[in-house]
Amino acid sequence: MTTFQAALFAFSVLYIAVLGWVLTRANRRATPRPDANTPQTPSSTLAEYFVSGRDVGMWTAVATLGATEIGLITIAYNAQKGFNDGFAAFHIGIAAFIGCAIVGMTGLIVRPLRRENVLTIPEYYGKRYGQDVRILGASVMALGGILNMGLFLKVASVFLLALLGIDPGAGWIAPLMIALVVIAVAYTAYGGMRSVIATDVVQFLLMVSAIIGGAAFLTTIIPPSTAATIIAQQKGPSGFDPLVNENFGLTYVIWMIFVAGIVSSAVWPTALSRALCIKQEKDVAPAYLIASVVFMGRMILPAFLGVLAFAYFNGGADVMPDTVRSDLQSSLAKYGTDADLAATPLMLGMALPEILVAFLAVAMFASFMSTQDGYLFCWSSIIARDIAGPLTGRTEDVGFQINATRIGIVAIALYEVYWGLLYAGKEDIWDYLAVSGSIYFCSGVVILVGGLYWKRATRRGALLALAFGFSAIVGLAPVKAALGLDALSSPAIGFGAIALSAAAFIIGSLSETPPPETATQRAATSGA
Repeated sequence: MTTFQAALFAFSVLYIAVLGWVLTRANRRATPRPDANTPQTPSSTLAEYFVSGRDVGMWTAVATLGATEIGLITIAYNAQKGFNDGFAAFHIGIAAFIGCAIVGMTGLIVRPLRRENVLTIPEYYGKRYGQDVRILGASVMALGGILNMGLFLKVASVFLLALLGIDPGAGWIAPLMIALVVIAVAYTAYGGMRSVIATDVVQFLLMVSAIIGGAAFLTTIIPPSTAATIIAQQKGPSGFDPLVNENFGLTYVIWMIFVAGIVSSAVWPTALSRALCIKQEKDVAPAYLIASVVFMGRMILPAFLGVLAFAYFNGGADVMPDTVRSDLQSSLAKYGTDADLAATPLMLGMALPEILVAFLAVAMFASFMSTQDGYLFCWSSIIARDIAGPLTGRTEDVGFQINATRIGIVAIALYEVYWGLLYAGKEDIWDYLAVSGSIYFCSGVVILVGGLYWKRATRRGALLALAFGFSAIVGLAPVKAALGLDALSSPAIGFGAIALSAAAFIIGSLSETPPPETATQRAATSGA
């Protein structure tokens, strides 16, 4: 056994042991023994499974927010952006910080929604607008979210294989995709949201230490000043200024403040669901304010790795150790259209010491799990609670809800494997995620803000907003091509879909009598 293999085995065993211990403790807490003084009711059992009993403290909330939103997919797409666009890609992280900080300072959406004491976002739709809006809203939300997951497995597999130096033509991508999803399915279904949050904390600490350690070591091989020189030579001003970069521009930058910041923290269900788990309402906004730094780092650090990878593959002998003077461009070419995705992990595998590569591989695996579990649970719980539950009249049936969620987890995982091998769009990973997610959030942000802050909002307005917001699907590359709309940018389509959804929401709401105002609405509109 080589040094690398021994280190990889040791780190893997340690990670699995810690994860198993955490899961066991989480499951014991999730299924307490019967106590005559504190009897378990269906409501408390459902709250335990779906929102971790609403006992999450502020710092744990920050960690689980970070872990869910700093997965391997996040590292991969930001590294890809850094490789393709240089330092100009850093603006996405700054935009994420600005947007999330706005949410943290104002409590926008997250604070009043926590006040509602719902278990899922569509459950709020039902309370505010009616059960038909709940079911339709949940369907749109689940569709957008599940489409959003479509490339997770493929991206994770390519990244891990490149990091480990395994030839992409060896036929390992599909088996690795299946192995990754089986592990994620097993422990996510096992303990619900408490398992997700408990393991997220461990995985957050592991991945952050690995990314920072790897980046720090790489700067001794490729100094940032050298990387900047190479970016300037190869990409010119577009490698530094997003406003002159043809892949970005002013509209894109504004879109990123909205999508990477406000939507990702306060509208996207995997992040917003964390607000529903926090024990005290007063801790919700501060948790998001602190997490704004994490949201910035999750974009900038991987993008920096991508910048270093570009310099590594384009800088010649001056930036390479003698041990890797092989034909790097040839190695990269093996990945074909995935070359920009594989560049960063390929560099990490070549440039770092074997023991650090082994640690990084386990950390990357953990980072994939930390996103996979949160997403699988989020969408399957929405299907169970907000589509299957209302349609069958079993929203408070504990056994049905938990079993339906577990079935949903398996079904979504099977879809992931299929879609990861099928999808042939040509956009960057991040752009695919932003567009597929907009299928939900273009109407979701309108319905949430309108319902929480506008007492005049009605069921008809919500239904129309959902219908018109779905136009965001036009932003997906294959759909744009089929409709002959390639000249339109995805941000322009997204803003257009939001405008249509908002206009429909306002017109529809004004055309019918509003329902009685709730206490939460009165508090929200009065600034409480």
